[in-house]
Amino acid sequence: MEPYVGIVVFELASQDSELKNFYREDIFLVYADSEDEAQHKVADRAHEQEYEELKLRHIVDVAPALYGHVDRDCDLYSRHFAAIEDYERFEMKLGGKDPLSPPK
Repeated sequence: MEPYVGIVVFELASQDSELKNFYREDIFLVYADSEDEAQHKVADRAHEQEYEELKLRHIVDVAPALYGHVDRDCDLYSRHFAAIEDYERFEMKLGGKDPLSPPK
């Protein structure tokens, strides 16, 4: 079995009527004999986490771990994007909006 990384986005219902729903990105590590099996395992794990206020929105990607091992220090996953501004807009650690902050 080989390690695969799954990137999943969930929507969380806001408990505060003044705030919009917000989103959570989870990263799963699964072991599978094929990419198809890994897809199913990630989907199963994601659906297991769902409840009334937490809904699966997207399975963004399922890919083999970059170097085929996870038993020592390694890069797990890499993705590319066209505009750093788009990334910064949603990543609150880079100045993006905190979904839990009150509206201005």
